[in-house]
Amino acid sequence: MTRDFEKGLPALLAVLALAGCGGGSPTAASNMVGNLVQASAAIQFTPSSISIAVGDKVTWVFASVGHNVTFDPVVGVPANIDGANSNTSISRAFSTAGVYAYHCNIHPSMTGAVLVGQGNVVPPPPPPPPPPPGYSRTTGG
Repeated sequence: MTRDFEKGLPALLAVLALAGCGGGSPTAASNMVGNLVQASAAIQFTPSSISIAVGDKVTWVFASVGHNVTFDPVVGVPANIDGANSNTSISRAFSTAGVYAYHCNIHPSMTGAVLVGQGNVVPPPPPPPPPPPGYSRTTGG
């Protein structure tokens, strides 16, 4: 019996850890893990820009220095994170595709952007240059 309990202990601990984090659904866990922006004591947002899918959340993790998040006024922007937030985390959901620039009113040099629904778009390569004058494909020159 003790051996069976020991085998199941790691799984039990994993379930308890998820429950303690408020996670229960894979969506909630994925929103927290990959979409974090650190507002640090070094007076910067890291990363300075983040790409997410429509409907995802971004969580700002505020360190020991007070910061806030004020979005540029555009259609679909979520509510600002007002005040002087420290030692806490606050999330915002983004339900409309677009680019949402933001800054900290306390430290105006702190800026960032959330790119929603932009995907990992890679621009096509430029077209090849035209052949030099007098070039012939059959002879090579």
